[in-house]
Amino acid sequence: MSPEDPCAAEIAGIRESLAALGDPWRCGETKLSKLSRECRKARLGVPAPSAGEITARAELPARMAEFALAASAPREVPAGEVEHEPTPCLPVSFDLRDVGGRNYVTEVKDQGEVGSCSAFGTIAALEGTAAFTRKVPGLRLDLSEAHLYFGHAVAREAILPDGTWPDEMFADCVALGVTFGDYYPYYDDGSGALNPGWPDRLAKAEGVVDLSRDPAAIKRHIHEYGPVTACMIIYDDLFHYTGGVYRHTTEETSGGHCVALIGWDDEAGCWIAKNSWGSEWGENGFLRIAYGEAYIEDYPDPRPTTLGCTSVNLRAWLPAQRTLGLFATAHDANGWAYLENLGWTRISGGPHGTTSKLAQLTSARVHGQAIAPFIDDGELSMIHPAQ
Repeated sequence: MSPEDPCAAEIAGIRESLAALGDPWRCGETKLSKLSRECRKARLGVPAPSAGEITARAELPARMAEFALAASAPREVPAGEVEHEPTPCLPVSFDLRDVGGRNYVTEVKDQGEVGSCSAFGTIAALEGTAAFTRKVPGLRLDLSEAHLYFGHAVAREAILPDGTWPDEMFADCVALGVTFGDYYPYYDDGSGALNPGWPDRLAKAEGVVDLSRDPAAIKRHIHEYGPVTACMIIYDDLFHYTGGVYRHTTEETSGGHCVALIGWDDEAGCWIAKNSWGSEWGENGFLRIAYGEAYIEDYPDPRPTTLGCTSVNLRAWLPAQRTLGLFATAHDANGWAYLENLGWTRISGGPHGTTSKLAQLTSARVHGQAIAPFIDDGELSMIHPAQ
């Protein structure tokens, strides 16, 4: 990095501050470092908090850090008290990218120079939840941020001058659903087009829960269901983050931003987050951020900003895959198939349809042939031989 580089002095100043703190994280030139302040702000997308809301939460960061660490600690039962329903103990660390060697987190994406981070954070939660609740990392959904942001949010006139809110994005995912990326490609200039057949290539969220200001609930949700969408204040030093556990070194801020929490590490005292600034920023697109930092557990706004969902229903043709198992009861209308990248799925269609599909799946399995499944509301409703 040459001395003439306009971001050189900025990075040097951050490094001095980090050295005084014992170098908790690393900074350097990233793809955002050389951008102007206006272009950096364009890569955010959550309305900035008011000074009053920040002041009202002055004691929150320390409390959130304390509660986050306590969430994984075994509960001591006072003498004389009987614990009738013990709460399962959470692990001291958990990462959806490596659960027993399986990765349930989809690839890092890049929102470009438009404030669509709430759409990316919400989609990351849906994609991860769909795979993790089915225990099938091979599902690898690629849902459309463009549909949420340029489609639903624009139609509702919900895009504010400095961004959108993830609770509204989740509401759209419940009520309307979101199509797949190939049916509405994302371009940050909004030039993508929605395929008119999108109602037959759709994902819908269910069981949306507000986890704001509750680190224990955030951890439990990640551990049981999948990623959690969270909002945070962006301090200007974060644009130069290249690794480590982030804590802000400056009070200068650029606005609000939305990420997806995918795990935690109590030994390091941090959350693990998936960002939407591309894989060339941070730790291959991911961020480790200290508990209580940047108000990530409860963004300074009255509305819910830390959210998850408990399931994702699909209505779509999925990629060709093998049938790994079949099950049927004496009642021939009750059949199930275990598909390679979908897990156990009930076969729909009544007695005749179920019997026909079981025969088709059995033949494909015996001959080692893949099938293309059409899933509708959690059920296998149509099958085509793979081409």
